[in-house]
Amino acid sequence: MADEGFDLEETLRALREADVVVIGFGWLQERLLIDGRRNDSEGPYVRVVEPVRSPQDRIRELRRLRPSFDDPESFVFFPWAGRVDSFVEAGLFERILERCAGDPTAEDDARAALGRLYELDREDIRQAIAGGDKYHTLYERTS
Repeated sequence: MADEGFDLEETLRALREADVVVIGFGWLQERLLIDGRRNDSEGPYVRVVEPVRSPQDRIRELRRLRPSFDDPESFVFFPWAGRVDSFVEAGLFERILERCAGDPTAEDDARAALGRLYELDREDIRQAIAGGDKYHTLYERTS
């Protein structure tokens, strides 16, 4: 399925196969990091993380977070234009859970990350309605 340059099937494939996937939600500063690699002592790693300036900075962060792994062989970043609900409805979160299958800690981490994304999403909507750091009113009602 391709829509305005976005290929959902390609994204689902990346979530299934890439060592590391970072998802940027256009309205949120934070990113969803999925490191699907496993070894004898560690399973997949899923977290909401702060943005970095470059892919090289993300690799340095991964070296710090996951020192028992070499640099990833495949690293994919993709932006998600919809809200968190649409991300889940498109089957992307389910694909993340599939990557974590068999590792209860990773599955719990993925669910916690999704919960954090929902919190951030709700706060963004609240600020859009009520005003906040990211939003300002163009026209105000005069008394």
